[in-house]
Amino acid sequence: MDQAVVIQGVRKLPAGTEQGETAPSAGSAAAVPLDGASAISCYLDRETLLIAGTGETFANGLPAILNDDPKRSVPCTMVTLPLSGKANGRRKPFVALLSLHKSTTPEPERVTIRSQGHSYPYALRGAVPDLQAFLARVCELTSRSEADIVDGLVDMLLSAGATPNKMQAAALLVRRISARDGFVEIIGRFDEGEIYLQGWAKGLPAGSSRVLVDDGTLTMAGLTCGLFERKDTGGKAYGFSGLADADQPLDPAKVSCIYYRGRSGWSSIEVHERRNLPGAPALPGQIRALLPKLSLAGDSKPRLVAAAQRFDGRETVGELDVPVRVAVDFCAQIDQGGILLSGWLLNPEDRVKAVSFRAGGQSFRLDTRWTSQPRQDVSLAFADLSPFLNGPSARHRHGFLAFLEGAVASRDQASYLEIVLDDGRSAYAPLTVGKAPLRAALKRLVSGLDTATAFQSDILERQFLPMLKAELRPEPVIVDTITLGPAPKPSQQSVVLGLDDDFEKARVLMTLLAVDPETRGLPLILCAPQAVLADRIEDLRRLADFYALSVTAVLVANADDRLDALQAGIAAAPTDAVVCLAGGVLPRGAGWFKPLVDAFREREEACVVAPTILYEDDTIRWAGAWIDRDEGDYRLSQHYLGYPRRTLLGAEPSPVAAAPFDCCILPASALQAVGGFSRSYLGTDEKGMDAALKLRRAGLEFCWVPQVEMMHADEDEGGGRNWQNLVSSLDRQVFDGRWVPVLGSLAEEAS
Repeated sequence: MDQAVVIQGVRKLPAGTEQGETAPSAGSAAAVPLDGASAISCYLDRETLLIAGTGETFANGLPAILNDDPKRSVPCTMVTLPLSGKANGRRKPFVALLSLHKSTTPEPERVTIRSQGHSYPYALRGAVPDLQAFLARVCELTSRSEADIVDGLVDMLLSAGATPNKMQAAALLVRRISARDGFVEIIGRFDEGEIYLQGWAKGLPAGSSRVLVDDGTLTMAGLTCGLFERKDTGGKAYGFSGLADADQPLDPAKVSCIYYRGRSGWSSIEVHERRNLPGAPALPGQIRALLPKLSLAGDSKPRLVAAAQRFDGRETVGELDVPVRVAVDFCAQIDQGGILLSGWLLNPEDRVKAVSFRAGGQSFRLDTRWTSQPRQDVSLAFADLSPFLNGPSARHRHGFLAFLEGAVASRDQASYLEIVLDDGRSAYAPLTVGKAPLRAALKRLVSGLDTATAFQSDILERQFLPMLKAELRPEPVIVDTITLGPAPKPSQQSVVLGLDDDFEKARVLMTLLAVDPETRGLPLILCAPQAVLADRIEDLRRLADFYALSVTAVLVANADDRLDALQAGIAAAPTDAVVCLAGGVLPRGAGWFKPLVDAFREREEACVVAPTILYEDDTIRWAGAWIDRDEGDYRLSQHYLGYPRRTLLGAEPSPVAAAPFDCCILPASALQAVGGFSRSYLGTDEKGMDAALKLRRAGLEFCWVPQVEMMHADEDEGGGRNWQNLVSSLDRQVFDGRWVPVLGSLAEEAS
């Protein structure tokens, strides 16, 4: 059973009473009772009450019950104190802190604490007017000092699992008892997390000490500092320069006060309202300027010396007296997050212990993430720096390439490499971080790699594939729509033409649509990247007026290819049935439109209908896709790919597993319902098949109409053969990793 402690006579703080004041009481000067049946009290504020009395050794953290009402339970933090030599008896003095509710009515007259099955009533004989007087009464019975008593309460309040209410109570205690000792004049934060403090104080000791940092809440931190002479204080105080290291990140702009426990009790060092808030690169120079003047103790000297050597904006790797050098050839932030960088690190004698990328408080270990590359040119350039760079046993894998997922750089905060040597020293290399879309950044990077390096499995699997799978690229967004030409006629379907960077493809297709009686009056949605279409609006307007075409120009942001443009155009289409055409796809002959629409309308269920797509040499680019089983795994395969056109003579419309979006008709709402095209691909082939399989998984059927034929010329997307092969390899790996495990279930559903 639990012990019960009952406290009587406590009165609620009246409205309008300031912190530290209490309601008038005849017993305001009463000492702590020794009878074990009464206590004195002191309000810190309306919600925090201190009580003191004598009794058994009570456990901390027990809830207190007000006025014998179990529904009015409040948290109680208790400290039991040793008796002084002058006091007699077996009862020990205690101090308890009660966290009252905001509207504690009626006034708390009795407080019950259950502990070990016993109950001890306490009658309150008086309320002490302020905290200092309250602590003085308690000190009459114990060998502990006022500061020791506050220490005990603060330790209990800030123990593991401290709640915001307990943190607030601890802050109240320390604020009320601490004496002003000085000011913080300079405060800043290193990228490593420590807070730098500089100012003056009267009693702050040199060396290491425990402090409490007030940044809205109370946080415990370790302070390491040195002292120096401040003539402007007239010899009454010393300047200090130090590092505060807390368990949780601190914002220098929010820190208002530092509390420390000195010989004479708790003291406060307030942050001056006109304090200086330098950035991290300015802090090492500030420390270096003071180091010769500092009086240091304990481990403060090595810590401050190390802080003085941190990154201050300068390149210091080239100043090292060991054969270590570094350079970064490419560094760019990718779309919505992550940094891609490549360069080289010369380290022939294994002097480097760690390499990290730092930016705005973020830190990423680089040497455990990167993929090394051969760079014999670096060995040749620094051949005289180390004998280990020459000879048959020389190692030339100085190059590195890494993708740091989640890393973010900003213009107003420095980005740099930190190189830690095996002797503990650090050197730094500042970086200029650009910003580029993933596709453009990869193409730029790959252009400087040789084929063997670009297709190295470690680079593909550890660097490039995580970039694609993270889907860092933002979704296509419609920036503007512009209506051109005459108003469209009522229609059940519209044509959506998706373009990439080549606007000239639209001219030919618009001409063919204008002269074809089946498509002449249809709404035409022409969508392209904003940068491509913005300067061609007037040209497009003349074409629409000349051919009497009803055109809606859709300017799209974040469009990497024609499929991204198609996704935005489909969302802007006025009809649910849309005919998709990719730039570069042309009808092989007249009469292509009606058979596609008829096949689409004939089916009762939602479906996607696609024609045969040929290369310019009349070989087959696409003529159906089926899910086949190959050595235990299911694959999406094309049976007729590369065959001559005549192979399809006599072929009839048939169901297929998927179809490309180069030319097809489908419900616009269906593509939107499955989330559009994935952002995990560099090219358009697997990207289109990925969206098709998402539609199939959502229940749509696919139909191939072989008698309708379209031409799709081979396209050179730039970047050379190396880039094209890389795109194909990466996209295939992303596609297989996503769909091979589920193709079997899709095949069973189809059957």
